[in-house]
Amino acid sequence: PGQQLFFLNSEFAQRQAEAFVKRVSVKVDDPERIKEAYRILFQRQPTAQEIQLGLDYLAAERKNLAEERLKKLTEVKP
Repeated sequence: PGQQLFFLNSEFAQRQAEAFVKRVSVKVDDPERIKEAYRILFQRQPTAQEIQLGLDYLAAERKNLAEERLKKLTEVKP
């Protein structure tokens, strides 16, 4: 277990994740980014259900991020 956490928090894993994001982010829209991610990670095209799951996840993450930003903007500071 300790080794797994070390790997996940390693500089190597961080660099690999950043490189993956760069490769996927060149696509023009979310469905194409999801397809590219599946191609890179699994060497196959995603199913329609997998694309929808990815789109739902991205929408939820964007909503959470927007809510967090709004909360920070409207916080009353002493």
